[in-house]
Amino acid sequence: MTAGTAEAEQAVASAPSMKRRMFRLIIRKKLAVLALAYLLVFYFCGVFAPLIAPYDPNEQRRTVEDVRQPPSAEHLLGTDTLGRDMLSRVFYAARTTILFTVAVTITGGLFLGVGLGLVAGYRGGWVDTLIMRVGEVLSGLPTLFLLLAITAAFRTRIDDASYWLREHTWLGDDAKTLMQFTIIVGATVPFAWIGSSRIVRSLALSIREADYVVAAELYGASTWRVITRHILPGILPLFMVGLSGSMASIAGAEVTLSFLGLGITPPTPSFGNMIADGAGVRTFQATPHLLLSGALPVVLFFFAWNLLGDALVDLLDPRMHQR
Repeated sequence: MTAGTAEAEQAVASAPSMKRRMFRLIIRKKLAVLALAYLLVFYFCGVFAPLIAPYDPNEQRRTVEDVRQPPSAEHLLGTDTLGRDMLSRVFYAARTTILFTVAVTITGGLFLGVGLGLVAGYRGGWVDTLIMRVGEVLSGLPTLFLLLAITAAFRTRIDDASYWLREHTWLGDDAKTLMQFTIIVGATVPFAWIGSSRIVRSLALSIREADYVVAAELYGASTWRVITRHILPGILPLFMVGLSGSMASIAGAEVTLSFLGLGITPPTPSFGNMIADGAGVRTFQATPHLLLSGALPVVLFFFAWNLLGDALVDLLDPRMHQR
């Protein structure tokens, strides 16, 4: 038996044990397991909100008994100032957050971030310089103030376009929500690719010098084939770590804009406008469930993604596997 064959058989034999060690490492990270469980529940409630919500989130009850009810068996999280069921609104607000983060992650994180980072890291030269300088300029700008300015500048056009869509399409009352959603996604995407592109670029710079990449170039492989078949698979694991860390900031942009009245506005449920409705010292003292019902789920969402990102860093760290 040759030395190469023996090493190959040893690697195959150790593969299951490596998987078992990885699984045990995940289980030992109890906070990461709790964070993952909460995220699964959060996404389940958001995706299946129309099926599991006990009431219509926009159904109003104007009687004195139905307004600002504390949590009870009938309304587990109570009702708001218009008598709407808070639990149903939390489910639909989770769906708003999920749709926003998915839209920004796919357009800004995956398409722009991965695409520009791969091109900058592999091609180098003036292409790398141009992409990175643009990213540095955008990262140096006050992102929140720019988001506020962009959404405020398009407020009138949003109303005009929403009215036209409501009158001439099948969207009806959902036209305004669609336009607001489109504007805040479009305002966030130009800033969402910067961090992910830097991660991808640094990884591509190291991988492009690997022997298998150089061999592919010598065999005449095209730039597109080298990037997609040889470099991209090597950067995806660590890219997912960086992406998990940015999920909280992406969701925070939508919550902040909605809280300030420049994002998703009522009656469409959003954690931002729910927190705004329950904000205030007197309101919190009289009806604390108005603020806590909207604030706690999204705060736990932020913490869960950060904890999960830390756990992924440990799992993908080569030094951890050596120990």
